[in-house]
Amino acid sequence: MDKQSLCLILFFIIIIITSGCSSLTQQSSSNSKTLNLSVTPDKNGTQSSAQIDLISFVNDAVVYSQRVGKDEALKEFSNPNGSFIRGDSYISAYDFNGVNLANPYHPELKGKNELLLKDSSGVRMIGQMMEKARNGSGFVAYHYINPETDSTETRLVYVKKVDDYWWLASEIYGSNASIPFNSPDAIRDVLHAKVEYAVEFAREAGKEETVSEFSNISGPFTENGSYFFAFYMNGTALARPYDKQWIGVNATNVTDPNGIPIGEAKLTNAKKGGGYFYYIFNNSANAGKPEFKISYVEPVDSNWSVGTGIYLPSVPTSFSEGKRNELISHVNEAVEYVNENGRDAAVQEFSNPNGTFSRRDMFIYAFDENGTLLADPHLPGIVGVNRLTDRDPYGEYPVQNIVSNAENGGGFTYYFFADPANNYNVSLKLGYSRLAGDSLVVGAGIFPD
Repeated sequence: MDKQSLCLILFFIIIIITSGCSSLTQQSSSNSKTLNLSVTPDKNGTQSSAQIDLISFVNDAVVYSQRVGKDEALKEFSNPNGSFIRGDSYISAYDFNGVNLANPYHPELKGKNELLLKDSSGVRMIGQMMEKARNGSGFVAYHYINPETDSTETRLVYVKKVDDYWWLASEIYGSNASIPFNSPDAIRDVLHAKVEYAVEFAREAGKEETVSEFSNISGPFTENGSYFFAFYMNGTALARPYDKQWIGVNATNVTDPNGIPIGEAKLTNAKKGGGYFYYIFNNSANAGKPEFKISYVEPVDSNWSVGTGIYLPSVPTSFSEGKRNELISHVNEAVEYVNENGRDAAVQEFSNPNGTFSRRDMFIYAFDENGTLLADPHLPGIVGVNRLTDRDPYGEYPVQNIVSNAENGGGFTYYFFADPANNYNVSLKLGYSRLAGDSLVVGAGIFPD
């Protein structure tokens, strides 16, 4: 694909997703192009209460499924008088072949494959929804008949994966039925599109020009605190517009205030072809204040990579040193319990919601090294299910990180998860895991202070 075509495609992608953001003009050696490189949520891009309620509704249904198990959950979702009927909204369930598993108002659809179902514009609704679910969660908008008005309107659906086998969805109509540009899946998509563009630019312009453009604070790749960075595959920083003292320094062992390995995560994701990672970092556009950040990186070639990120200041990030130390101690005690009592007895104890290790603010969970959940005292419905491909809202693979940290002697990771001590609301969590015995991954986590 030529540079001009790629730019055009990305321009329209980002305009659709991030309406309201300003555009930039980038000059290259042969083309003048316009591309929106800024992904900074503002007051015009905040999610409406209806959109927030929709996300919460589906999150509640996913957590319910994880607590009671698939069979019980599907019975409840199929009940037109059940607890998951809220106003005009309800929960639908599908497997990853597009087969309907539950619909409270249309029981005749159960067991039918709806993958080829299209709206009036030819959009394969279930297919698009399923792809969003494969990535963890996300919004899809299409046209559908509103049963309240009997007219075709825009329908906004939010979907979320339960596990590798099935996913849930719910919807709203009306003025709020538009995809919010700063939703997690939209941010994820925009970061990916931005880096894809930067990689194409780097391959055509070459390393020297790319480094020059990335390093220019007044340049098109830097705006409102959003910037691009480049690094060699050995971890040495190659380009960044701020904190230039890092250029030429190997940052492989750099961690954030909670011990999250920034440099290592950056390299790992680049070497596997691209990926997202989380950390807390000083925001140069906000007086250097430490804020939660999600970044995406991708290799240009086998020697160097590029990436960018976005700060999410609304995400609470306060994890006190005392709480972190308590978390480590709690996991260490669980490891000792495994070593003293054996794997089977430990898994049984960790699964007990009234057990020693099951405090709601810091409960112990256990996986095998293949990612199958063996113990969770508060979400028993997913025990026995492999969670290795789980993605949280912004694209991270938490179980992969939990297992990897344990196998490497213990370590911290961030992920978004339901908090049993706070009505199972989903928020950022700091997890710590270790290996117990020969192959039992033991971990726990804490939510912000």
